[in-house]
Amino acid sequence: MKKSVMFIFVAALMLISLVGVFASNCNLKVSLVNQDPYPAVQGDTVKLLFQVSGVQNPNCGGAIFRLDPGYSFSLQGDTGTKILSGSTYTQNYNNDWAIPYTLNVNKDAPDGIVQVEGYYSPGTSLNSSGVLSQVFNVSIQDSRADFEVYVKNYDPLTNTFTLQILNIAKVNIKALTVEVPKQDNIQIKGSNVNIVGDLDSNEYTTADFDAIPSDGNITLKISYSDQANVRRTVEKTVVYDSKFFDGQGKSKSSPVVTWMIILVVVGLIVYWYLRRKKKKRLLAERRRNLK
Repeated sequence: MKKSVMFIFVAALMLISLVGVFASNCNLKVSLVNQDPYPAVQGDTVKLLFQVSGVQNPNCGGAIFRLDPGYSFSLQGDTGTKILSGSTYTQNYNNDWAIPYTLNVNKDAPDGIVQVEGYYSPGTSLNSSGVLSQVFNVSIQDSRADFEVYVKNYDPLTNTFTLQILNIAKVNIKALTVEVPKQDNIQIKGSNVNIVGDLDSNEYTTADFDAIPSDGNITLKISYSDQANVRRTVEKTVVYDSKFFDGQGKSKSSPVVTWMIILVVVGLIVYWYLRRKKKKRLLAERRRNLK
């Protein structure tokens, strides 16, 4: 009986040793081989293709890979864990394991290079003792725009308040709108929203409002659609100072004065013409009477 127990114990030790040798011969390597699109756009999706090499070794007993997308991404219809049962070995063919993922890009993800992390190991389960991890770089382009806004003009005669908006970002935007929320420093007489349209990078446009502004800060809400058709809103503040627009009413009143002068001149001409015609008629009547 003791000999049987000893034999089983020795056999178990040999089996454990063989498993250790097999595991040591399983050398998995993971790489990110493709990103589409490059760079990714916030609010859109991105496809990542990972490649695992070494799985053709039957000693691996398959492989398992799990992707942690982190804050900047979320998995689309996927748990993130992929399992390969058995070997991929096929003679004269590429024996690497290709793993595709489709990720949603967070609309507030940072611009530049962000990282996702992958966990992998031989076999079909992630055992804490044999799990390896690796980080992969994914490129994101900032699709958010930014603006410089100024008061271009104010006409007190027509109450036309004109803003100038410059797109200072590196991206083009669509469906730009400018809103003037209710506030103390400006009274809007008509619509408080102006639909501007598309605006390319480093281009400017204007927006007119029927309004009466007061000196001080005026808050604006600028909304637009980015390259992924995500609707975004930024808040801007402009400073209105009436002294920069002194004389606008006077300069604009000159056409009114001109028309008044023209009407007076025309009136005088008509008066002179009628008076002259009346004198001629009176003279003609006197001549007839003398005859």
